[in-house]
Amino acid sequence: MEGKKYDGDKAKLYLLPPKSILEVGKVLTYGADKYDAENWRKVDDLQNRYTSAALRHIFAHMDGEADDEETGLSHLAHAMCCLLFKLEDELLGKGEEERTREADTGKYTTRDKPFELGKTDNKKGSMSDFEYYV
Repeated sequence: MEGKKYDGDKAKLYLLPPKSILEVGKVLTYGADKYDAENWRKVDDLQNRYTSAALRHIFAHMDGEADDEETGLSHLAHAMCCLLFKLEDELLGKGEEERTREADTGKYTTRDKPFELGKTDNKKGSMSDFEYYV
């Protein structure tokens, strides 16, 4: 008898790079201990604030800093956390309207709006806020 598993259309999560994911988990653990596990969801102007934070970490890495001074953890892992927060917020639709998370059907998601070259999701006239660090 041969077993069956109908998962051909589902995401192949084994493709995630384990060492990188572990580093992201360390950053998330640090943040959960410092604030609380769901604190990132409560941040006002989440999209712009985490864009700024991700860029600060990326710029620090580009400037030759491997690790964040406060946490001792990778700037890239910090940036990835910021981008994950932004993506989760976008996928949940929090930026547009409050709604509950729908059940995962195992299908890949698509963007509500098509990508347009040269366009961003930033509000007109918005400016990065360098006062808040992640």
